[in-house]
Amino acid sequence: MENRINKIMHLKNGAKYLILNQAIYQGKNYYFAVRVSDDEEDIIDEYQMLCEEMKDGKMFVSTVDDPDTLKLLAEYLEAAA
Repeated sequence: MENRINKIMHLKNGAKYLILNQAIYQGKNYYFAVRVSDDEEDIIDEYQMLCEEMKDGKMFVSTVDDPDTLKLLAEYLEAAA
């Protein structure tokens, strides 16, 4: 897994997120991220857990909405910090 901490991830919807932490769980890459402005100069108070996975040879990124997965990842990332 490539280290993406402190890098900007550009999503298909145009949103940009600064990766604060990352983890691998059940073969998928997860990123705890904060949204940044379009010019990447300011942090917007919007945090997301993102999931990156390969499907049909293409990389997809989505937000994690499942409360159980969010809780598990938050506990793991807190323990790793």
